Amino acid sequence: MQYNYILLNEGFYRWLETNHLQIQSQLLFLKLIHLFNVSGWSEWLAVDNQRMMSLVQTKREQTFIDWRDRLMVKKLIFYTKGKKGSPNKYKLNDEITFINEAKTGVKTGVQSAIQTADIYKQNKTKLKKENTANAVQKKTACGEFGNVFLTKNEFEKLESQYPQEFEAIIDYLSSYIEMKGYKAKSHYLAIQKWVVLAYREQKKREENLIRGVNYGSYSQQKPRKICTEYPE
Repeated sequence: MQYNYILLNEGFYRWLETNHLQIQSQLLFLKLIHLFNVSGWSEWLAVDNQRMMSLVQTKREQTFIDWRDRLMVKKLIFYTKGKKGSPNKYKLNDEITFINEAKTGVKTGVQSAIQTADIYKQNKTKLKKENTANAVQKKTACGEFGNVFLTKNEFEKLESQYPQEFEAIIDYLSSYIEMKGYKAKSHYLAIQKWVVLAYREQKKREENLIRGVNYGSYSQQKPRKICTEYPE
C-alpha cells in the first residue's frame, strides 16, 4: 500500500495543531516519511541508528532513542529492534487518522512513479511555502519540562550555534521557568540574551567545585547557619 507524500506531510502538520510532540521528534518523523517515500513505500522500512542519527544531526544514540520513543508513545510508528547484521525496522501506524487518509490506491510500477512525481512537482511550491510559514509561526514545547517554546527555525539556529550545548541550554531555561515562573515573549531571545551566559557560568562553577579550586577558600570560611530560625 502506497501513501500520498504530500497528504502525509500536510496531515502531520494538522495533527500537530492538536497534539504535543517535541520538535526533535517532529523532525525524526518527517525524515522517516522521506525514507519511506524513497523506498517506494515498503511496509517495513529497514534503517540503522547511525544513519538516522546523521539525518537528524545528533551524535548521541540515547538522544536519538529518546526522540524515537516519543513517536512510539504517540503511536505514530511501530518499531522492531534489529538483530546482528540486520537493522531496525519501522512501520507507519495506519490506525492514526491522517496516516490512513494519506493512503492511495495508485497502482505500483512506472505509472505510479510518474504520477507520484507529478503530484510532488505540482505541490512543491505550495508545500515549501506552507512549511516555511509553519516554521516561522508555530512554536513547539521543548526542554525537560516542556515549557520552552521555539519555532523550528529558532531551534535549528540554536543547534547550529551551540552544537554541543543547545540541549543543556534549553533544559537550563526549562528548569528555571519551572522553579521561578519566569515569563518571556520570546524564549529564543531570552536564550541569546542571558541563558547561555548563565548556563556556562553555572557549569564553570560546578567544574571548579569538582576540581577543588575553591577548597582553600571554603576551608578558611567560618561555619555559617544553613537555615535561619523564624521567630514564633
